[in-house]
Amino acid sequence: MAHRARICYTKKVRAGRRAPGRKGSRKMRVKKDLDRRRLVAAAMGQEPCDLTVKNVRFVNVITGEIYPAEVDVLDGVVVRVREKGRQAEQESRAVYDGGGRYLAPGCIDIHMHIESTMMTPENFGRAAVLCGTTSVFVDPHEIANVLGVDGVRFMIENAKASPVRQFNLAPSCLPSVPGAEGNGATFGPQEIAQLLETDGVFGVAELMDFYNVTHGSEKMRGIAGEGLARDMLIQGHAPKLEGGAIAAYALAGPSDNHSIRDSWEVVENLHAGLYVDLQENSLGASTMPQLVEGLKGMRYTDHVCLCNDDVHAKDLLETGHVNRLIKSVLRQGVHPMDALRWSTYNSARSARIDDLGALAPGYVADMQLLDELDGRDPYAVFFEGALVAEGGRLVNETPAQPIPAAVRGGTVRIAGLTGPESLALRAPGGAGDTVKVAVLDYDTPTARSDLFYEVLPVKDGLVDLSGREDLCFIAVWNRHGSGEGTVSVARHLYLRDGAMATTVSHDCHNLTLCYRRPEDGYAAAQALARCGGGFCTVQDGRVTGLLELPVAGLMSELPCRELVPAIARQEQATDAIFERPGRMMKLSLVSLACTQNAVITDKGLFDGRTQRFYEQFPKD
Repeated sequence: MAHRARICYTKKVRAGRRAPGRKGSRKMRVKKDLDRRRLVAAAMGQEPCDLTVKNVRFVNVITGEIYPAEVDVLDGVVVRVREKGRQAEQESRAVYDGGGRYLAPGCIDIHMHIESTMMTPENFGRAAVLCGTTSVFVDPHEIANVLGVDGVRFMIENAKASPVRQFNLAPSCLPSVPGAEGNGATFGPQEIAQLLETDGVFGVAELMDFYNVTHGSEKMRGIAGEGLARDMLIQGHAPKLEGGAIAAYALAGPSDNHSIRDSWEVVENLHAGLYVDLQENSLGASTMPQLVEGLKGMRYTDHVCLCNDDVHAKDLLETGHVNRLIKSVLRQGVHPMDALRWSTYNSARSARIDDLGALAPGYVADMQLLDELDGRDPYAVFFEGALVAEGGRLVNETPAQPIPAAVRGGTVRIAGLTGPESLALRAPGGAGDTVKVAVLDYDTPTARSDLFYEVLPVKDGLVDLSGREDLCFIAVWNRHGSGEGTVSVARHLYLRDGAMATTVSHDCHNLTLCYRRPEDGYAAAQALARCGGGFCTVQDGRVTGLLELPVAGLMSELPCRELVPAIARQEQATDAIFERPGRMMKLSLVSLACTQNAVITDKGLFDGRTQRFYEQFPKD
């Protein structure tokens, strides 16, 4: 059994927090301008180190070995790893006794959206570091869809106070599918170039518009070209592509793909030379068994990483961050050393960062002490050689930064939604007692749907769903001021009563509603407009649940432990109006246009496969 760790300081060890940025070469180091003379002298025992972590079982993710060792750190980087009994002790200003625990590199999430945690970057970092995460690669396209370049700059600035290193990328697809949805900003090659020259921006975020990437649109060529010209990281998003299409996608510039959901996609992507980011998010059912199945028979897994993509505060607090992904792949029979390598060394190699992801001379001293290699939370975490967490608590926690007024509130502008009548579905002129209308069917494991047509009754010129318990109304309304909106019919959302509304609607983050009566839907919309966004439930015109997310209508200012109970209360209120539990986040995906499914956007009903709009009321 591991002993309680003890630390003796003679000099304070400090760590930087600045989110790194770069221009130029795609290969990089996090720690630049090192005094290598001092490091060399320390390695030779001629100069004392800042910190020694002793009495540990050292996890070498480069070789796959575990052995007793002591690790010496100076200026935030590893100087030596001394195998116990083989090398003389090193003088250090501080010594930390690891109590016989495993010492491993800090975990790296190769792709995620911090906004999906519903926390600010600073508060996210304070929660994630307790799970052993020390670096994340961030696509801030959620807030960019609301506030454009200013939103990205907020994420970079707020992350500077985080105990987790945050590599922000330039969102590449605003909107995610041009012409399919309205959002708060449009990015083209010029905006991408501007961001890539901004301190704190590391590369180009996921190229979600895979259709136009593979069909060679001028806009997507230009966006990828800005990253290629600077030899910077370009991340991918290419669901269900195979053969020539996945080859074309890889040739366009992306180096990885996190949007795969099945075993055959794993094979196609690895055979195309892409890094595969095995994903398990908070938005839908896990497909990790299928993803791991795709690796069967492969001798090498150097191109396999782990990512959360979208993880909510509740899951982060209760099940972990990158370590929850480690637990997930371990359940599929993956060896613990492989799981650790995928979440550390491989991720750094995917981004071509030379000094992250392992513990060896010259590598950044991001370290975690673990009682077991089973995905549990670490006992202690070091960031650049400084102790930042121990025993499940932060060390030297400071007050959160204030949120700028331009980011907090005022981003829910639902022009044109003037009353309940705006949310009624009006039949086309000349319709009689019935009309043929498009219905989105959500009887699937995720929120993605199919579309079919059904003849429904018309009453006073409006489509009438009376007596149809399997149907309800669904609407997406532009919340960025355009006044556009779409009202349609949904099946199998299992809404029993009342209404639910949210401004967390990937990726446009428009206002999305489902309701039985337009009056309830309108009341929910008004409540979100007043508080600045979030989630709301209504019954009989009365607000029964409200989760306020005033930071761009996406994030709360609360820390994780305070936010999670608020989310739980909203989930309770949501479960009360649906026949099936766990429906709160389902509505967040119904407007996601960059899928090969039928979706609803503020501009109409859209087919992601053909990139065309459906007729809502067909004439035949």
